[in-house]
Amino acid sequence: MNEILEVGGLAFEVRRSSRRRTLGLTVDRGGELVMHAPLTTSQANLSQWAETKLLWIQQKLALKESSTAGMLTPEYVTGEIFSYLGRRYRLVLVEKQRTPLVFDGEHFLLHRNARPADAHFRRWYLAAAKEWLPQRIALLQPRAGRQPTRLVVRDLGFHWGSCGRDGGIYLNWRLLQLSTRLVDYVLIHELCHLIEFEVSDLGRMIYQAPQLRQVLA
Repeated sequence: MNEILEVGGLAFEVRRSSRRRTLGLTVDRGGELVMHAPLTTSQANLSQWAETKLLWIQQKLALKESSTAGMLTPEYVTGEIFSYLGRRYRLVLVEKQRTPLVFDGEHFLLHRNARPADAHFRRWYLAAAKEWLPQRIALLQPRAGRQPTRLVVRDLGFHWGSCGRDGGIYLNWRLLQLSTRLVDYVLIHELCHLIEFEVSDLGRMIYQAPQLRQVLA
């Protein structure tokens, strides 16, 4: 029977070996998480170690999810699936509609004459991201204890997000194609960068103080 360990809402298959001396972790092609461990490592130690890897794991899972979703070029036909915050919604082509693309909570409704619809979907995701992501940041920021000076949602290519030294956070609109759990990991990651920059800047200011420079000289 396989040994399964749950950490941070994720399930890991633990594979032990007498020849193994260190802990290792792999994310299989299908997204399965495999932890490689020595025979004598306790589950408590495995859990603690896995917790230190959660951000890396979520980034790998997000990358796999994104790359898998983008493997096929959309045809924009009725029944095609599009992802929104971890759920899959079917596309329905319609004959009459004021705007090219509408989301009614159950389906994406696309005017038949609005194909190809790459630009319409991009605009829809971008608008939805600009409304949803600030609300999500506001919900998560108490955990990090920091608030960004501004939040910018735009196309960041292959990057999910970035943080500037001015305290601004930049997020990719494509985040809304991922599950909420994965989005939260990206947001927490960027919020934590605000702390990192503050500590770095504080250290630089202290070192540059004349009195301290004399002590360190």
